[in-house]
Amino acid sequence: MCHNHHTMALIRDRKFQHSPEMSKCHNYNLKPAKQYASPGQLKQRSALITCQSRENVSPLFLVRVIAAAMAIRFIVITVMWFVVFITLLCNNEIPVSSREGYCGPCPDNWICHRNNCYQFFNDNKTWNESQASCLSQNSSLLKIYNKEEQEFLKLVKSYHWIGLVHTEANGSWQWEDGSSLSSNQLTLVEMPSGSCALYASSFKAYMEDCSNPNTYICMKTAM
Repeated sequence: MCHNHHTMALIRDRKFQHSPEMSKCHNYNLKPAKQYASPGQLKQRSALITCQSRENVSPLFLVRVIAAAMAIRFIVITVMWFVVFITLLCNNEIPVSSREGYCGPCPDNWICHRNNCYQFFNDNKTWNESQASCLSQNSSLLKIYNKEEQEFLKLVKSYHWIGLVHTEANGSWQWEDGSSLSSNQLTLVEMPSGSCALYASSFKAYMEDCSNPNTYICMKTAM
């Protein structure tokens, strides 16, 4: 009798352990926490994220980037032109060589300014020798036409023979082409003696003995 009672108790305990409520509790953790997305859903989510990322880019940021790029380009171009200008300036024998308007071709190492070619020779010669040297190069000694057209000559610092001589016939100063010296061309500084003119600077010339050796300036019209 006792044995049967004990057996019935074990059966009840086993039923209780396998009751629907217990099964429900055990099966609760077996449900997936998140369902897998289909390939189409993943593609839509990716496109949405991309669009949101594009919308997050501020128009003001793009404007700043473009402005910075343009500023850098301007600086680079300015520096390049500055380097070119300095290079050309340093290659000339005089401080300034302006090329305003048309300026035709000149021989190598000659300076072109307002359609005239100029050359500064450093070898010392008498006035007559200097004149002959210019003639051999199809040119003449420097003539000052007017200060406005030849303003770069005011920066010359050393002395050079120019094509201006004193004529004994009428006692006037004339250029090689026979034209007389005018006050708006240059100022002639009188010296104790001298029948030829040396150009100094700032459109001033000095009387000098024609037999003394000096450097000289040749000029001719650009072809």
